[in-house]
Amino acid sequence: MKAILLAFAFLVLPTYGTSLGLLTVKMPVFLPHSEMDQIIEIMDIPVTNASDTNEAKYGGICHEFVPPNLSSWVKPTNINVAYAYGICITTAEAQEKDIYHRIITIDASAAKKPEGYPFSIEQVTDSVMTCVKLMTPATPESEKNTTIKVLPVKK
Repeated sequence: MKAILLAFAFLVLPTYGTSLGLLTVKMPVFLPHSEMDQIIEIMDIPVTNASDTNEAKYGGICHEFVPPNLSSWVKPTNINVAYAYGICITTAEAQEKDIYHRIITIDASAAKKPEGYPFSIEQVTDSVMTCVKLMTPATPESEKNTTIKVLPVKK
């Protein structure tokens, strides 16, 4: 009996569980081979993640996004311009006197302009900043608890 309980404990203990989360993030999108104007559009994109943390919410802005395609003659490609340029986002939280403060860092220090894209790194960084601002809930000035920092390109 003890052997069965011991075997059961070893089989159950190492298992981990997650909960699948469905988020909608603002994402800077560019269609590089379209005949439309050369603009960066900010679109709501559904993202699945195993976490519902703020890191997942803001970090999802810079993940690769390849839209589903039913055409066999079109090669699926990433349309997230932030991912193409190599920009990433990290979040951190600090606590001061029972008040939580969120710091969102847009890291463009390792960003590079890919071939065929008409935008500067600063323009793409600005579009990512716009996405972050649109996703951050509005709070009164007296309760500002979010700081957005940008790490510029190293020259």
